Amino acid sequence: MSFIELAKNRFSCRAFAERAVEPEKLMMVLEAGRIAPTAVNGQPVIVKVLESPEALKKIRGVTRMAYNAPVVIMVCYDDTKVYSPTTYMDDFKSGIMDSSIVATSMMMQATDLGLATLWARGFSAAHIEHEFGFPENIKLACLLDVGYADPVNGVPSPRHELRKPMNEFAEEM
Repeated sequence: MSFIELAKNRFSCRAFAERAVEPEKLMMVLEAGRIAPTAVNGQPVIVKVLESPEALKKIRGVTRMAYNAPVVIMVCYDDTKVYSPTTYMDDFKSGIMDSSIVATSMMMQATDLGLATLWARGFSAAHIEHEFGFPENIKLACLLDVGYADPVNGVPSPRHELRKPMNEFAEEM
């Protein structure tokens, strides 16, 4: 499958089958994140893999965004290790950007392996960081729910294929 086909096939899954993710597939997903590019290759991203019944119960207790996925990956970054160039005046810090690149790489690798994902950010990161005892410098960027799509309910939303036309997306300058 070409990358463009892979990108078109990926969708936000909100219903997962009661099937474990094979350890070798999970390792490939994590490897895709590990080798993903980050600003100045600083690699400030840290992922926390939740798959034990206790960890999944805990995350589901603080956000509905974990759904019933058998694996929830917390994509985080160390705020003391992000790229923040001193020559700019706009207070740029690369943590969210780096985490997004890593999450995208893992999401696309999961899709390529036949897994479904949900990139989730509808929650209070500060609340989850507190509940999981994160040190102050570790920031939660997003959750990536991973598993096999439920064959009945794990389908793309009706909005999945809605895209603005290219002339509204890309502008020549």
